[in-house]
Amino acid sequence: MNGDNIEDEILTDIAIQLLVLEGVPFLAFVYYLLHKKQMYLLEKGIEEKDDKKIRSERRTINGLFLTLAGASMILAPNFAALAGIEAHLSFELLLANLVVLCAGTAMIIGGELIKYKASLAKDRDGLVELK
Repeated sequence: MNGDNIEDEILTDIAIQLLVLEGVPFLAFVYYLLHKKQMYLLEKGIEEKDDKKIRSERRTINGLFLTLAGASMILAPNFAALAGIEAHLSFELLLANLVVLCAGTAMIIGGELIKYKASLAKDRDGLVELK
């Protein structure tokens, strides 16, 4: 092995470590918000049902996490530069980051579509009751 390959592996390892260090706080924040919502619902005595609205919220939250994780992975070398660490993403990591980013965006869009269809179904049920 020559020195260039070892340096590339070290830089890739640093990028992955930065990903983990940045991803864990985002994940903790998302779970904190979910916990906060559940506690609020318990305090109000609202029973959480498994309907399309809740499913869409869950999908939107998961999509938000994936989108933030993908964006933070892509921006990891910039954050590393702020800390004085020189890091570059390899092409493979960049592709993986783009896949995560696109998956998160797709989940957000899917969640909003589910919410939209659920609201249309409620409107139709209301119109049927009027007849």
